Amino acid sequence: MTTLTVVIPVYNAKKYLEECIGSVLDQTFRDYDIILVDDGSTDGSADLCDELASLHACVSVIHKANGGASSARNAGLKAAKGKFIHFIDSDDMLSGSKVYSELSSRAFAADPQIIFFRRERFTEGSREIDAVQPEYEFDGVFSGDVLRHVLEKKYQMTLTCPVNKIFKTEFLKQNDLYFCEGIDHEEDEWLPRVIACAQNVWFDKGVFYTVRNRRDSLSATPNEEAAARKACSKIKIAVTGVKYMEQKQLSPETMPLAAAYYWGYLTDACVDCSRFKDKENKRRVKAELKKNKPFFRSSRYLKSKNQRILGVLFRRLGVSPTVKLIGIRYGK
Repeated sequence: MTTLTVVIPVYNAKKYLEECIGSVLDQTFRDYDIILVDDGSTDGSADLCDELASLHACVSVIHKANGGASSARNAGLKAAKGKFIHFIDSDDMLSGSKVYSELSSRAFAADPQIIFFRRERFTEGSREIDAVQPEYEFDGVFSGDVLRHVLEKKYQMTLTCPVNKIFKTEFLKQNDLYFCEGIDHEEDEWLPRVIACAQNVWFDKGVFYTVRNRRDSLSATPNEEAAARKACSKIKIAVTGVKYMEQKQLSPETMPLAAAYYWGYLTDACVDCSRFKDKENKRRVKAELKKNKPFFRSSRYLKSKNQRILGVLFRRLGVSPTVKLIGIRYGK
């Protein structure tokens, strides 16, 4: 068994893949293997994956039909043999050659279920770092109610970003912590579940991961149909998230924090819906809300009076009037 398995989902990333995987191969820490998951690429990335595997004994490739990032990560997780697992995006890279060596000398030895570290970002076309994740207030081993700690401290990038974390592989598999497939914002759905299951983690103030802010993604303007699909995903995240946290029987201090997190997704979906011009897109989102009416009762967990009122409005006024009110109240 290796100490670490690095899983890199690959979809039409030929332009970036060699730099990404090179940042792993350059590590002074050598006890790792790399799984490239080719998710049905059509730009030559699949052949490049095979070429890299032929050149480096530590690299293996999984070829699969296109199923999205969640499907690719799940395939990598199922195949992972390392004690720990790190998911890396194919257009990003590690920050320097001693990332895993530094984590090995302090975090790996503590045997945590999750290792949190920091990330930085640059915009494609310039190598200047234009954003750095703030430091965690805590440093080292943390045991106890991890979800409550993360939500109270409002640690950036902890609930929506898997790449600035390393996970114990057995912990993920034993708790059936696989990514939900077929939705947008899948990372936002996955990470709170993972953190809710954790009892022993490591916070590290090191900046170990570099995100490439791609200009093509910056310039891409989603159409309303795509926005409606994402709004429906936000509703699903809210509904399944609250249900999961109820089953986990979170503490009275943690459940209101988790509920507020998920109600934020529901509110965002309603604001999006209120802005749509196309009636069919509005109908799709409202139908998703109506299908999940029992969720509205979860407003009882919320500490905010305004948010609790939203639950009452959904139940008494109905979906359409309440969506309109939310759009007026929060859509500025």
